[in-house]
Amino acid sequence: MSKTHWKKFQNPDYIGAYAFDEGEEKVVTIDYAQKEKYTGNGGKKDEGLVVHFAEKDVKPMIANSTNSKRIEKVAGSPYVEDWHGVRIQLYTEVVTAFGETGPAVRVRDFAPKEEFYCDDCGAAIKASDGKSPRQIAASTKKRYGVELCANCATKRFEAKKAEEAEEPVNENDED
Repeated sequence: MSKTHWKKFQNPDYIGAYAFDEGEEKVVTIDYAQKEKYTGNGGKKDEGLVVHFAEKDVKPMIANSTNSKRIEKVAGSPYVEDWHGVRIQLYTEVVTAFGETGPAVRVRDFAPKEEFYCDDCGAAIKASDGKSPRQIAASTKKRYGVELCANCATKRFEAKKAEEAEEPVNENDED
């Protein structure tokens, strides 16, 4: 049975540990990060770095120094303008801060593993011919309108080639 944290009913403006089920991790894409004013613990007004995500069902995160350093490592840049589009993995960890121990949202210090699946056969798309799974998925999506593994992309290419090789027969020619 899943339990509901009381903070879920308060609809706070920022993501917190309460938003995670036990052992859950969330892979999110950074939309933008900027300095903002916010209300912190105990109603204290504060200003700091807030990271917003492309996933609309995930609330923004107030980024402390630990999480900012981890995002920098994953993004390969300390500049928040370079963080757009970077995928990070969030999880919870018990920490001691401000004299209290409790769960906090943390950013993994490595990029999340991305998996793409073929829309035709359902198999995982694997690297091929020096291209990453992401590159193959994007290329086949552009060409065929769906993400395909290398085998299914080859089948579609050959089918199209065979179709183009067939010339229509014109029965009105009388030569």
